[in-house]
Amino acid sequence: MKCLKCGQETSKSYKVDFDGVEKEIAYCQKCLMDVLKESIPFKNIPSPSEDSRRRNRHLSYEGEMTIFVEAPLKILEEMFGKIWSDQEKENFENERKITFLERKLNEAIKNEDYRKANRLKQLILQIKNKTVK
Repeated sequence: MKCLKCGQETSKSYKVDFDGVEKEIAYCQKCLMDVLKESIPFKNIPSPSEDSRRRNRHLSYEGEMTIFVEAPLKILEEMFGKIWSDQEKENFENERKITFLERKLNEAIKNEDYRKANRLKQLILQIKNKTVK
């Protein structure tokens, strides 16, 4: 496959689950690092202390949200430029958060963790109320 950014041949491809649709993308190592460096403000992501991780372990999804919600949007913007208005982007990001949290909700129900499931439901409703149709 060819790198999506520079066009050079690369043996590395990545399967990405984008809202239930699996897509294969390819970046050479240099371009992948460039895209990720430009896309995700890692230095702005606080590193939680061990105590706060233990206390908030039930809903500590910020790191996963960055990887599964924000990073794909940044990669899309890097690949295609600005493809939606600010409101459309916010709605799309909220839809991705809801999808992510619904998967976590199903996990919690499967594991019979009903407190966690209830908190996830409340969080999903909050995000749904913020989404403008």
